[in-house]
Amino acid sequence: MILFVAITAAGCGGGSKTPGVATVGGTPSAVSSADAVAAYVEGVRAYVKCLRVEGVNVADPDAKGNITFEGDLALLKKDEKFVAAQEKCRNLLPPVPAGLRDRPVRTAEQIETTRKYGKCMRENGAPDFPDPGADGYFPDRVSGKETWNQNTDGARRASRACASIVGDPGVLGEGIG
Repeated sequence: MILFVAITAAGCGGGSKTPGVATVGGTPSAVSSADAVAAYVEGVRAYVKCLRVEGVNVADPDAKGNITFEGDLALLKKDEKFVAAQEKCRNLLPPVPAGLRDRPVRTAEQIETTRKYGKCMRENGAPDFPDPGADGYFPDRVSGKETWNQNTDGARRASRACASIVGDPGVLGEGIG
């Protein structure tokens, strides 16, 4: 089983192709952290339901919205049914609330891996794929917008071509969506 921390990127994204401050229904002070997490988990449940309708085997989200896919992440990212399901359902996946973004510090090796992944993505058809930050995490949204277009043929081609770089979720400590 593969634990997928629902941070979009890439894909996945998305490892965090990288998180900005997320709020649900207003400013950070307008919504309690517990309410933001609950709303996020409900959004992830809708995403999981959509994936299942599309034939993807995925577990229910845990209390923090983490989901688990059956199989090897590198192989899943090459599976056209999986890629199509993620694309169809991705708008249901809400931004991760700041309270759930307590991410582990990445090692120099993990940061280098994310840099290689970003470079590979750009060289293989996703020229707008972002570089990771100094912490090794990718921005997933900037001002509420995706940082790169995941819906192009080039982006899908790049995701398949580069999946082996992050195929072992332990390498980065989380999935890149």
